[in-house]
Amino acid sequence: MKGFGQIALASVVSIFGISAVHAADAAAKIQASEVVTLPSDAAYGGGDKVGSQLIAATYNAGKGPGIWIVADGGYRLYHNGSLLAEDNQAGRVRFIPMTFLPGENAISVVSVNGKGAPGVLVQIDDLDKSYYSGSGWKSKPVVSNNSWKNKGRDLSQWGGATTLSYANNKLPSGGALGNFAANTQAKWIWTSDESDPTAVLLFTFNVKAEGFGVSTTGGDAGKVVIASDSASIRKYLQSNDAVTILVPEGTYDFRRMRNAVTEANAAGRTWCRTTCGETNRVTGKTNKFYRIAFEKNSCASLGESGLEIVKESDNLQAWSNWITTKPNKSLVGMGRGANLRGASIAVRSNEGSGNHIYRNLAIYDVNPHLIEGGDGLETVGTASKHVDKFWADHISYKWISDGMDMEFVDNATISYLDFDGANEYNCWGTDPYMALVEDAHLTYANNYWHNTYGRVPKVTGENNGSQVHLYNQYVDYNRFFVAGANGHSANAKAYVRYENSYISDGQGYLAEWGDNGYVYFSGVTFGNGTKQQHRYNGTVKQGIPQAETFNPSYSFEKRNVADLPKEIPNLSGVGGRYGKMPEYNQGFGQSNKAASVTLTAPAAGAKITASADVTLKADAKDNDGSVKSVAFYVGNTLVGTSTTAPYQVTAKNLASGTHSAVAVVTDNSGLTWMSEYVTFTVESAAESSSSTVAESSSSEVSSSSVAESSSSATPASSSSEGTIGIASPMQRATEAEAGFYRIFDIQGRPLYSGNSKPARMPAAHVIVIEYSKTGKTLRHYIQ
Repeated sequence: MKGFGQIALASVVSIFGISAVHAADAAAKIQASEVVTLPSDAAYGGGDKVGSQLIAATYNAGKGPGIWIVADGGYRLYHNGSLLAEDNQAGRVRFIPMTFLPGENAISVVSVNGKGAPGVLVQIDDLDKSYYSGSGWKSKPVVSNNSWKNKGRDLSQWGGATTLSYANNKLPSGGALGNFAANTQAKWIWTSDESDPTAVLLFTFNVKAEGFGVSTTGGDAGKVVIASDSASIRKYLQSNDAVTILVPEGTYDFRRMRNAVTEANAAGRTWCRTTCGETNRVTGKTNKFYRIAFEKNSCASLGESGLEIVKESDNLQAWSNWITTKPNKSLVGMGRGANLRGASIAVRSNEGSGNHIYRNLAIYDVNPHLIEGGDGLETVGTASKHVDKFWADHISYKWISDGMDMEFVDNATISYLDFDGANEYNCWGTDPYMALVEDAHLTYANNYWHNTYGRVPKVTGENNGSQVHLYNQYVDYNRFFVAGANGHSANAKAYVRYENSYISDGQGYLAEWGDNGYVYFSGVTFGNGTKQQHRYNGTVKQGIPQAETFNPSYSFEKRNVADLPKEIPNLSGVGGRYGKMPEYNQGFGQSNKAASVTLTAPAAGAKITASADVTLKADAKDNDGSVKSVAFYVGNTLVGTSTTAPYQVTAKNLASGTHSAVAVVTDNSGLTWMSEYVTFTVESAAESSSSTVAESSSSEVSSSSVAESSSSATPASSSSEGTIGIASPMQRATEAEAGFYRIFDIQGRPLYSGNSKPARMPAAHVIVIEYSKTGKTLRHYIQ
C-alpha cells in the first residue's frame, strides 16, 4: 500500500513536532516552558482515560488518516466521545493515526489557556480530503456537562469559534512551531475572548455517500467490533444485528481451494476450454480460455467453435469464497485499509440483505483465470424485491473473474473505486466483465477504471429500468465500449448519464446502445487514442452520444476535468491517497504496529531539588518486532536517547519550574509512538539577598525563562485597552513591595523598565518581572 513502508529513525523527532535541539550537547539549561494543568472537572473531561478502538498505530505522521493537533497551552482531544490524546505542554505536536467511520464523526477539543496567548491548531486527514480548524468550528468557554463530546450532540446553543490572526507556522505566543502538517490550511482558533481560561471547541464531519446512496447508514445503529480474521469477518457479515466491522490494517486470505469441475457438475453446469486466439496484453503469452456453460455436459450454449469440456481429472481449481450477508452492515478497513484475497461478498435480497457499506478495502484474486467465476462484491436482488441502500467507497479491485455487478438495487453509490482490469491469467490481459448493472438506481462518483475490456458500465433495464449517473470518472485504456445501455421494453428503459469525466485511450466505442437504451455524455474530455464514436443497434456513428436521459435529483461536486488523470488515481482505492493495490502474492497478516511506551520516572507530580539530576525512565514493549530506541523529551527539548533496556537517560541542569516530559519509542521498522506525559517540578534554590538587577534595560529575556504561572490561575477580565491579566496562584507583589519593573513582549524583547508599573501596558500580551528594592526577583507573569 502507498506508505506501508515505515518512516526512518530520523523522523522520531519530526513526527511529533518536538525540537531536535539536544540540551545536553550544548550544556545549556533546559528552561521551564509553558505547562498547564488540565481541568479535573468531569464536565471538561476530568477522569477520562485515553483509548479508542479506532486508533490505528501502523504508520507515522502524515502516512495515513489521522488527526494532527497542537495547542499554545494544553488540550484534550476526543472523537465520538473517546479520549484520543491529551497534553499539557504548549507547542508539542501530536499525530493520532485514526480510522474514521461512515456516518457522524464528532471531534471535540478541551483547551486550556496558559499564558494569555491561547489557541488550538487541528488538521483532520481522511482518505481523500482534509478538514481544518477554522471558522467552521463551534466554541464555548464554559460547559456544565460533557454531552458535548458525543455523537448526536445539540449544537444549536453553541457559537462559532473565532479564527485568530496568528500565523499557523508559529505559536500564538510567538514561540517556534515545528513539524505540524506540511502546507496546512488550519487556523488557530479559540472562543471570542482570548482571555477565556478554557475553550471547548467542536467540529463535526460526516463520511457519507454522494448521489443515490446518500441514505445508506450500514451498521451505524449497532455496535462496533473488530474482526481480525476471515472467519470473524464472515461471522459478523452473517449476523442478524446491525454492526460496524473494523478489519485491522493488513492482508487476509479468504481463498477456499477446490476442484471447479466437481462443483460445476454438482450444479448442472460445465466448464469449457479452448486456446486463446491472441496473446495476453500483460505477459505476451498465450493462455487457455476457461468459460462456464450454464448447462450440463455441453458447451453448445456458448456459441463458439473449438471448445472442449474440462474433465474433473484435469483438476481445474477455483478458490473464491462466496459470502452471503444479512442487512445493516459496515465493513471498514482500518488505517490504510484491509486486503481481502479471494473474498466474494454478495448482498442478496433473498437473505433480506441491504443497507450495506464497504469502505477502505482491497478485494482481489477471485478466480482470475476463469470467465464468470464469481464477483468480488455484488448486489443481487429480484424484480419484485430490490436490494435497498448500498455504498462501496475506496475499494481496490483486481484479478476478478466476473466484475462488480449491481443487479436489482436502489439507492446505491460506488465511489473512489480503483478497478484495474489488467489480468495476466486470462486471454486478453484485460478483464472482459467490469460492471454489469441491471434495474438499478446507482451513482458512480470519482472512480478510476484502467486496463478495461468494456462494460464501464453496461446498464440494462430488465423489469423496472435503470438510472445510472457517472461523474468525475477517469478511464485509462478501454478496449471495447465504455458505456452500454439497453432496455428490454418501454417500461424498462436503461438511462446512462456520463458527465464531467476523462477518457484516455478509449479504443472502441464510447457507447454501445440500442432500443430503450439512452446514453448522454456531457463535459467529457477525450485523451489520446480515444475514438469519438458510438454504436447504436449495430450501426457505428461518429461523435458522442447525447440522448435525452434524466436529471439527477441531488447536487454533486464536479472536479476540474483536466486534473482527473492526476487526482483520481491518487485518491481512489484502498487507503485513498495513502494506499495502493496489493501485490498478487502479498504476504498475509496484520500490519506492523508501533511499540508501546510508558514513562515510569520521574513520578507524576514529583518535586525535585534545584540543580539535582533528573532520571527519566520508560518501559517499552513491541509485540510484533523489537524496540530500537527510546527518546526522552522535557518540554519540546530532546534530552537523550536510550537504545537498550532499561531505557533511561539523565537530564541535567533543569531550570526551576514545572516541566512536562514524554518518551518516544521507535521500533525496528521505524514506527514511532509517544507516551502520555508526566509532569514534575524543579524547585527554586534560595536566592541571595544581595543579588541585584544585573541586566541592562536594553537586554533581552527569552519568554521561555519566565517562571510558570499555575494553570489553575483564573484570568481577570480584559481591560478597555485590551490587555489580559493572568492571576498568579500566589498573590503578586504589591506596589509597595516591588521597587523595579521590567516589561518584555512575548518574544522577549524589552519594552519598558522603571520604578513604577505603567497604568497601561505597551502591548496586548507582555511579560512582567517584578523586583524588590534590593534586586531580588519577586514574580514573573504574563499580562
